[in-house]
Amino acid sequence: MRKSACKTWLGATLAIVSTSPACAADEDSQIWLAANATVDVSKTWLLYGDIQMRITDDAARIGQTVIRPGIGYRIGPNTTVIIGYMFAHSDPVGPTASDEHRAWQQIAFRVTGNGKGTTVTGRTRLEQRWIVGAPDMGWRLRQQLRVTTPLNAKLRGIYYAEGFVTFDDTSWGQHAGLDRIRNFIGLSIPLSKKVTIEPGYINQYIVRRGRDRMHHVLSTTLSARF
Repeated sequence: MRKSACKTWLGATLAIVSTSPACAADEDSQIWLAANATVDVSKTWLLYGDIQMRITDDAARIGQTVIRPGIGYRIGPNTTVIIGYMFAHSDPVGPTASDEHRAWQQIAFRVTGNGKGTTVTGRTRLEQRWIVGAPDMGWRLRQQLRVTTPLNAKLRGIYYAEGFVTFDDTSWGQHAGLDRIRNFIGLSIPLSKKVTIEPGYINQYIVRRGRDRMHHVLSTTLSARF
């Protein structure tokens, strides 16, 4: 493993600890399984879609499923904008199950690097959220920074941090302010020229009016590009 890659990997590991709030919180172990695909329609237009299944409550039951399609446009070699729709079905223990419809707008950009060496990318996403049966809409902003670095000829290390900030209070429980912080560390493993798999660990800290909540997540994402 390259010395520079080792330093980046160590720094990412330490960042998980340093960026997570050091507060007492309820904890849960989960498994998240996801698959996403990007289809290049032309040099500038693309289609995107992902589906997720989140197994919650000490990885004992399916707590949430997510479907998220979108359409994107490249406004430059390193910048893409996407608009889309998301449907989520949530079934937590105790509270009543709910369905959420969400519109989202996103800009993805490269901060530094060329995709071959250590590369930093960013993603800014704005969401409008509706819960079925509730009268109002919630606004939320998500900002992610992602670092990838080569570990050897095939494997790449991945670290990302993402903060969620909400803009308003809603009748269905959203509160304005910091919503959650999500950190991931893992690997990118190529299965073919067009398909990669990314196993890793997510630490998610959720800020609530009552006792905060922390999720320890074993995550696996299958990504394809056509």
